[in-house]
Amino acid sequence: MKTPVKSLGLLCSAALWLATGPVHAQFQQITAGAVSLAENSKLVFANGASFDVSSGYAHPLVYTVVTNFVLTNVIYSATNLQFWSLSNTNPGAAAIGSYIVCEVLSVTGPAGGVFSFWEQGWRTPTFSFPVGVTPVASSNRFDVSEIGLGAGLGDGDPIGRIPLRRFTVNQPGDYFVTFKLFDTSTNTASWGPAHTPSDPITVKFSTGFDLGITRFIRSAANSNAYTLTFKQSALTNVLVEANTNLTLDTWMTVAGPFTSAPALNNATTLSITNPELASRFYRLRGVSP
Repeated sequence: MKTPVKSLGLLCSAALWLATGPVHAQFQQITAGAVSLAENSKLVFANGASFDVSSGYAHPLVYTVVTNFVLTNVIYSATNLQFWSLSNTNPGAAAIGSYIVCEVLSVTGPAGGVFSFWEQGWRTPTFSFPVGVTPVASSNRFDVSEIGLGAGLGDGDPIGRIPLRRFTVNQPGDYFVTFKLFDTSTNTASWGPAHTPSDPITVKFSTGFDLGITRFIRSAANSNAYTLTFKQSALTNVLVEANTNLTLDTWMTVAGPFTSAPALNNATTLSITNPELASRFYRLRGVSP
């Protein structure tokens, strides 16, 4: 008996956007280091080539309902992208005594858009950058090294592990944010920084990304066996669910949440067994991590 199998593509997206908790992608970390330990060597984004817009990378900003932030309760946001400074115990790290900060050079995107982020523990934006407006030089740098771990002292490790910055935008669309690293230490013999500034990278943040069930393939050898293909868009806390009656809220988890997911538009394949039923519906749903 042939079992009708139906994909709820539109419902998949709606279920994700309307989830009451934030939907997160895999943790991503942009690391800062230096060309060498020599004085006046250049700072570098150690893995910047993987995040620059030229690589095809785009970081998803998910439409999220939140209740613990001032000024707004509906935002496009992500907390899983972090800027870290390599410890001096790692190859490619900056020199002892250096203190790395990151500067936002420019933000382009939709008209009226504002790119903002919170530092951990804050409930209002600590940095806000309107699209097309040149950032103010005195307020466009954020810490990458961590002063609480001794970074910036004469014998301090430049390490930085500052978590949970919440990157947000107020309008849907694609935002292109250009970043550059600086050493603000004064621990050299000339009382200046140990390193010269890095080359910039531009990271794309996007509120629109490809998520949905794309196809079913029925096995020729087993009429109950199917391969389900869907796009997670790098999101991990997504469930694949099934239901036999759309008038009832009786969705059953088939798979997920996932510990890993392919980036953005790459597809995920899942082998499933579909019982001999008159009809069965499938959807994707985001859940709170």
